[in-house]
Amino acid sequence: MSATTYTAPDWQSTLETAGYKSFENWWSAKKNLVEEGNFRGADNDASWSHVSKIELTDGRVIYLKRQQNHFPNNSILKLRRIPTFEIEWQNYQKLKQAGIPTLNIIHFASRKINGNRQCIVVSEELKGMTPIDELIENFLKTGWPPRKQRLAILSAIEEVIRKMHDAGIIHNALYGRHIYLNIPINDGKPEFPAKITACLIDLERTKFPGVNSPKLITNDLEKMYRRIYQWPARDCLWFLKKYLGIKKLTSEAKQIARKIAATRTK
Repeated sequence: MSATTYTAPDWQSTLETAGYKSFENWWSAKKNLVEEGNFRGADNDASWSHVSKIELTDGRVIYLKRQQNHFPNNSILKLRRIPTFEIEWQNYQKLKQAGIPTLNIIHFASRKINGNRQCIVVSEELKGMTPIDELIENFLKTGWPPRKQRLAILSAIEEVIRKMHDAGIIHNALYGRHIYLNIPINDGKPEFPAKITACLIDLERTKFPGVNSPKLITNDLEKMYRRIYQWPARDCLWFLKKYLGIKKLTSEAKQIARKIAATRTK
């Protein structure tokens, strides 16, 4: 299988100057891991995936995801030996085409060597942005912000999810760590901008079931609520009504609300 490579044009010169001119340059880059690797199989060489942080000399930060023989649990895709990062790259392009805010992938490459499928994804740092699970952790320690700011956060998230669902797309892994907001935390305090925006990361499990699929609720909203269970309940109800485009709960909306409420336990 021939190698597949993409580099964002506005990053080409910067990456080459930093010494990343080939697949092997990326593959052998220093492993400054930011999270524990994911390993499967009889040994660590059988199947693995991990993320490294790279600080460039110009002060910018990028994240390098590397994996080998790391395929999804889906039986068909596993048999086709499509790496999860390749799936993420394909999904990323579809989300960008739909205008859904997400991370900025600046380099992608895959290859088959010595019978092994290897894949890399390089993304730009989401500078000044914080995942909602870290914001919640901060709020629990320092106090929840006024409701106006809380609703502004939820409104930014709803806008992204609504746009995604209107395109018939589900994120399918809508955990707190995958929802980023432009609210940096400096010296232990969140700094709220005039306009709060959100974006989504980690697109390996993104699916395209269509605009009428029940999975829009069950696979995304219920999962999100389960992971931000600490958020004030009345705010979450406000979010649901905004998402459904209603001012008062209908019988159908009440059923959805009850199902979501059942997920709001740790």
